[in-house]
Amino acid sequence: MLRATWDLKAVLSVHILRIAVGIIIVRLVYPLFFEANSFVIEVTDRLIVLALVVWKVRNTKGDLAALGFSLNNWGGNVAKGLVGGAALLFFSMYSERIYTTVLLVAPTQHPIVAQVQAAVHWQQLIIPLFLAGIAAPVTEEMLYRMFTFLPLKDKWGLWGGALVSAAIFALFHFNAYWLVEMIIVGIGFALLYFWTGSLVTSITAHSFINTSKIVMMYLGVPLL
Repeated sequence: MLRATWDLKAVLSVHILRIAVGIIIVRLVYPLFFEANSFVIEVTDRLIVLALVVWKVRNTKGDLAALGFSLNNWGGNVAKGLVGGAALLFFSMYSERIYTTVLLVAPTQHPIVAQVQAAVHWQQLIIPLFLAGIAAPVTEEMLYRMFTFLPLKDKWGLWGGALVSAAIFALFHFNAYWLVEMIIVGIGFALLYFWTGSLVTSITAHSFINTSKIVMMYLGVPLL
C-alpha cells in the first residue's frame, strides 16, 4: 500500500526549497566561477529535486523501495508504462490540436524544443533526450507523483490527490499553453503509479511521451 510518511507541510517546504536553493546556486554561486548555460541550470534543478525528496523521505523513515522506487517486476512495469504512455501521448497530441485549431492558442517555445528543431545531426539530440527522456521523468515522478501525490491522496482520496498533484505539476512548468494538457497527463501518471505501485511505470510513461515528441519533431512529423 502506497502511503506517505510525510505531511503536506513537508511537500510545501520541498517545493519552496527547490526554488530558493536553485536561485541561490544559479544566481549567486555559479557566477562566482562561470556562466551557467541552460543545460547546467536544468541539471542543477534536477539534482536539487532528487536531493530534497530523498532527504525528506528518509528523514520521515520512509522506504523508497516500498514507495515504488524499485526495480521489482521491472519488465512488467515498463510494459505497462509503455502502454499507458502511448495512450497519454494520444491525449497530449489531441489536446494540442484543440488549442491551435479551436481556441487559436499558439504554443510558447520551450528551450528543448528549440534545440531539437535546430538539430541537423542526431548527435545533437543527445542532450535534449537526456534531459527530457531521463532526467525529467525520474525527478518529476519522484517529486510530483511519489512525494506530492501520496499525502494528497491520503487526505483527499485517489482522484482528489491525482487532480491536485497534476495541477501542481502543470503550474510548475510555467506555461499556460500546456496547462490543461499537463493536468490530464499528470492525472494519468498518478493513476499508473497508484495502480501498479511502481514509479517505474509512471517514469516509463513520462519518458515515452517526451522521447516520442523529440523524435517526431526531429523527423519532421507534425505534432499538431
